[in-house]
Amino acid sequence: MKILKSKLHVLVALSFLGFVGWWLSFQRIVENQSITVQWFGGTYGVLALMGAIIGLVTALKWGGFKTILGKALMFVSLGLLFQEFGQLILTYYIYGSHIQIPYPSWGDVAYFGSTLSYICGGIFLTKAVGIKFSLKNVKYKAVAFLVPAILLAISYAIFLFHHQYDFGKPLTVFLDLGYPIGDAIYISLAVLAYLLSSRLLGGVMKPAIIILICGLFLQYVADFNFLYQSSRGTYLAGKYADLLYLIAYFVTTTAMVRFYLIYSNLKASTNG
Repeated sequence: MKILKSKLHVLVALSFLGFVGWWLSFQRIVENQSITVQWFGGTYGVLALMGAIIGLVTALKWGGFKTILGKALMFVSLGLLFQEFGQLILTYYIYGSHIQIPYPSWGDVAYFGSTLSYICGGIFLTKAVGIKFSLKNVKYKAVAFLVPAILLAISYAIFLFHHQYDFGKPLTVFLDLGYPIGDAIYISLAVLAYLLSSRLLGGVMKPAIIILICGLFLQYVADFNFLYQSSRGTYLAGKYADLLYLIAYFVTTTAMVRFYLIYSNLKASTNG
C-alpha cells in the first residue's frame, strides 16, 4: 500500500514537471502557434482529468454524497472534470474544425458547469471546516461580509463596469455576468473557509484542506487572468495563461491525493 501511495504522488509530480518542461521548451516560438503548442494546449488538461479521477475515488471513500467532506471533494472533482471537457471542446473547435470559437459554445457549458461545481464544493468545504462556529464571532462575521464584497467589486470594476450587453442574446448576457461573478463567489468561499477556520483546523486534515483551498484560489487566478486577457484580445494559447491553469490543476490534484492518503492511513491505523 505504501508503494502505491508513493507511486501516486510521483505520477502526479512527474506529470506536472513534464508539462512544465514542455511549456518552457516552446516559449521562444510560441507566437508561431506551432503544432507543438497545439498539442500542449490539447493535452495538459490530462492533469485535471487525473485530479478528477483521484478525487472521485477519494470522495467515495469519504462517504460520497452521504458526508459533508465527501460532497466537497465530489463537487471539486466534477469541476476538474468539466475543465477537461471544456478544454477538449475548444481544442476541437480550433484544431479539429478550424473555426473561430463561437460564444456561447458547448465549451462554455463545460466551463460554467465547472464554476457551478466549484461553488458547490466551496459551500460544502466551509461546512466541513466548521465555519458556522467561527461566524458566532462578530469579527469573523465582518470578514465573511467584506471578502465576498471586495472580490465582487473587483470583478465588477474590471469585467462588467463598461461592458456592452447584447440583450437580444440572453444566454450571452448570462455568461458575461455569470463567469466573473461565479468565480468571485467560489473563491470567496475558499478564502472564507481558510480565514474563518484557520484556528479551528487541526490534526491530519489541516494540510489537505489548506492545499485544496490553495487549488481553488489558483483556479480563480487562472480564470481571472484568462477573462482579463480575453476581454482585451491579448490571450495567446501556450503562454503563461495556460501555465496558470496547469499549476492550478496540479495543486488541486495534489490535494485529492492527500485526502486519499489520509483516508488510507486512518483506515490502516483503525485496522491495526
